[in-house]
Amino acid sequence: MKLDRTRIIFIAIIGIAALVICGVAASSLINSFNDTDEPEVADVTDNNNSNNGSTVSNVDLDSPDPIWGPNYDANDGLPTYICGADAFGSYFTLQQMQMSGKDIAHGFHLGIIPFFLTDEYDITEEQRTALLDSGQWNCLLTTLDSVALSSPGVITAIVDESAGADQLWGRDINTINDLAGKRIAFARDSVGEYFVYYALSIAQLSPRSQVTLVPQDSVEDAIDVFNSGQADVVSAWEPNIYDAEQSGGEELLSSEQLRIVIDVIVTSRQSIQTNADLVQNFHDAWFDTLKAQVEDFATAASQIASWGNNDWTFVYPETASDDLTAWLESVAQADLGDNSFVMRDTRPIISRLQIARRVWAASDVNIPNDDVEDLVNGGFVLRAADQASLQPNGKPVNDTFSISAQVDLSGVSTDAAATLAVLPCRTFDFLPESTELTLESRRILDNCVVPTMSQSIGLLLRVRGSSAWPANDPPYEEADILEVAEGRAQSVVDYLVSQGIDPARFIVEAVLPPEERRGTDDPSLQSQDRYVELTLVTAGR
Repeated sequence: MKLDRTRIIFIAIIGIAALVICGVAASSLINSFNDTDEPEVADVTDNNNSNNGSTVSNVDLDSPDPIWGPNYDANDGLPTYICGADAFGSYFTLQQMQMSGKDIAHGFHLGIIPFFLTDEYDITEEQRTALLDSGQWNCLLTTLDSVALSSPGVITAIVDESAGADQLWGRDINTINDLAGKRIAFARDSVGEYFVYYALSIAQLSPRSQVTLVPQDSVEDAIDVFNSGQADVVSAWEPNIYDAEQSGGEELLSSEQLRIVIDVIVTSRQSIQTNADLVQNFHDAWFDTLKAQVEDFATAASQIASWGNNDWTFVYPETASDDLTAWLESVAQADLGDNSFVMRDTRPIISRLQIARRVWAASDVNIPNDDVEDLVNGGFVLRAADQASLQPNGKPVNDTFSISAQVDLSGVSTDAAATLAVLPCRTFDFLPESTELTLESRRILDNCVVPTMSQSIGLLLRVRGSSAWPANDPPYEEADILEVAEGRAQSVVDYLVSQGIDPARFIVEAVLPPEERRGTDDPSLQSQDRYVELTLVTAGR
């Protein structure tokens, strides 16, 4: 059978196209072999991209050299363990570990990457994440909200809970609700930014449309912007935040009331997968060092001071104990007991990761879509807790870590309580002729109240119930209306208690409708007085 001319031409075209495609494929294959020795600065894909679809592009993976302890010997055969950390009091356990030789005692050499010690250590948040994610670093000391945002590794221990170190300051601002319409400064990509977003979420204020964000490159820049009048509010941390006094700034909120900032040890996935024994040795050394710190604080402080770089640590040889105490007073360190309690039931930590992701997402920040349950590994803490030699015989400077089996609320007082925010949720439906909440009302409480109350023992909730005063024959008495109003308030409290909130943290009140709305048949007037008002107040101690 003969082929006509059209078919011959068609077949020829197909053949030529196939040759071109094969040539391109071969060229790409050759180039891929030639590219194996490209420089380290490149487009880097996260190990968990298959889960979250995010990439870290053009991040410099050239890490500065770590600082080693005084007895470091590169030829003694011991493995190394590299950790990056800021200058922060509870992170100085690393410096103490080096100077005391606890790292060597546990079979490794600790190398510390001290952020911003010099220009060499000026490492961005993106670099820190990429260096841990790539496995070049074994661990990173950072905040839980940062882990929720970037998934750079796995949380393997809790360092502390900020208990006053992180603060929000403003001028002529009395409550979180007053942030509406204000200009808010913070250091971008820092815990100060998260603190702002979380505060706004409490009052359900949109960071996109109801405030003006003024992000800066550093906490110093954020405070300068505030002091120059270019911002009405600034989010920062101790000791820098106190410079906001220069322009009449006053504290509105701190992490003493809002315990949302948790510092954690994040371990690289590669370290866990390839050398879990070394990871265990590091955690044993960490808790061994913490034990030494609480049992002989003066020696621990002296060791941190002797590490040097005192203008970075602010711990000086002649005042070491006082300096370290000043650092630690506003952070609630998590000792081995606290860690083992958390890691035996990781649901509170998982919940905080989920909340952090919701807060970031509400601020139009891209978040991973991996499972937050994969971001916590409690095994290293639990194996350390099985060792009696690591159990401390003392308490940290600030012993108020709230995710604990021994939370003490005996000192909480309502006498000095001050309003922090009126929550936007105030109308709740009850079952007919009842004070029992509907399922929808419980859902509202789950979203509006439970996250904030569950994360901070430093806040109380004033629950003020109100009831309509309908016409009746015989007329209702004040006591009748107050009974219904208080019953509704108590129903809200009972539900929140069932969600794990301590009953000591509630102030229950009942109010009557104004005179002009008493004894009315008008449904629209009656509806104005059917509510439960929820007000966050700071706890006096």
